[in-house]
Amino acid sequence: MLNKITTQIVMLTMVLLLMNSHLVAQTRIRFRTGSTSATVSGRIAAGARRSFVLKALPGQYLSATISSRNGCVVFGNGGTSTSYTTRLGYNYIYITNNCGGATSFSLTVSIS
Repeated sequence: MLNKITTQIVMLTMVLLLMNSHLVAQTRIRFRTGSTSATVSGRIAAGARRSFVLKALPGQYLSATISSRNGCVVFGNGGTSTSYTTRLGYNYIYITNNCGGATSFSLTVSIS
């Protein structure tokens, strides 16, 4: 009986981890040598959230814009543009698809 319960708990844990793997996945944004901006394009599922990470020096100014065919993809603040002074090390950008269907997006990040 105990072995059966343990097996069920392990299986449930694995299913939950697989279902939420997109929450952990991050796309790294890299700037080409000498460039101050980069664009990342892709598709995002309905209701999904994606994260992007980039390295910046403290005090640099970061600005980003997001566009999608149907206007459904937005930043965590609910808008299609964001800007801030960077922290030391890695900086994270989150986008969400607020619509009922998958859609394409284009994310442009600039740093100065």
